[in-house]
Amino acid sequence: MKNNRSLISTWLLAAGAALLAAGCAGTETLSASPALPAAEGTVRCAKAANDNTSIDLKVKHLANPDRLTPPAAVYVVWTKTDKDAEPRNIGALTVDESLTGRLKTVTSLRRFELFVTGEATGQAPSPSGEPVLWANCSR
Repeated sequence: MKNNRSLISTWLLAAGAALLAAGCAGTETLSASPALPAAEGTVRCAKAANDNTSIDLKVKHLANPDRLTPPAAVYVVWTKTDKDAEPRNIGALTVDESLTGRLKTVTSLRRFELFVTGEATGQAPSPSGEPVLWANCSR
């Protein structure tokens, strides 16, 4: 009986720790532009090593960027800390033949707006068009 109580206590402690860890991370649903009404996505922001924030962005039903107006070559993911800050390019989001994509990366930011635009190159220094997907992230 004592072993069962010990196992239950250990399990409850582990479950509580998992819930606390999940509470430190957030999964947000991305808002979509009327230009891409079928597009859906989520972004999960969580505490990572060295007090950074891990970003796990997943999208589906996202049209190929060459179907945008004007056409683009690639989707780029940006972060911005506030309305006056310059956006940071954090990577290209490639879309496969099933119209899904994923970008996993890390940033030093803790609270930020994340948004996706269509661009001519994945190394774009600043967004050239309107966001097609966006969400606020914090951890």
